[in-house]
Amino acid sequence: MIIQEYIYMKTLRRKRKVDIYVPDDYQDTEKRYPVLLINDGQNAFFDEKAYAGVSWGFLESVEQMKIEIIMVAIPCNFIPLKREDEYGPWTFRKKDAQELGSHRKLGGEGKKYTKFLVKELKPYLDKKYPTDMNNYGIVGSSMGGLISFYAFLKYPQVFKNCAILSTAFWIYEKQFKNMIRFSRIKKNYLYMDVGGKEGDSRYIPSNEAIKKALAGKIDHYEYHYFANDIHHESAWAKRVPYFLKMFYK
Repeated sequence: MIIQEYIYMKTLRRKRKVDIYVPDDYQDTEKRYPVLLINDGQNAFFDEKAYAGVSWGFLESVEQMKIEIIMVAIPCNFIPLKREDEYGPWTFRKKDAQELGSHRKLGGEGKKYTKFLVKELKPYLDKKYPTDMNNYGIVGSSMGGLISFYAFLKYPQVFKNCAILSTAFWIYEKQFKNMIRFSRIKKNYLYMDVGGKEGDSRYIPSNEAIKKALAGKIDHYEYHYFANDIHHESAWAKRVPYFLKMFYK
């Protein structure tokens, strides 16, 4: 069952329509369900809503794997370059901003966006739905991977599971290495991957650098390299069962 809700984001002073998937019988049971927050949520469930016309197929995956879960798909901000603002915890370097055609400072809203997830959205979900309040996960790809990883490192007591796919780590590699040094993610679960044909030569070395920085910092960790995968929703859809199995099976 998909429930659509408009959520006001106090920290960012804007609204967002989210798709909330709940088991069909959630009102007739006393079960509590793990929660997975999905960034770039427009790509989560339906091909017709997805950016490239292909969704990640979360609905099909949880049905086939018989996973009982609440999934919250949060679309990105579709205003030009606002996705980069919201998913950027820190300001971009000038040259990286210029690569995207920006003549202003880019990024920096990610801290407020993450605060919205933790301080506003989570309490709302815990109050309205039968969530397992201690079993939250977060997932994202590319820029969505950056903000998901930031939330995981910043609030490890909230996000016990994190999946980051084809993440553009070179934008904030130094900042993330510093966060990892002081992280408390030892007992949490992290899934991470990258494709061999991402379309930008910086994906693989920056992901390898973060992988190296994580050594010894986390017990439950998977890193996958998909040699023939491109930077596209169709590639990420094939990887969804990997992290769902890791987190919930």
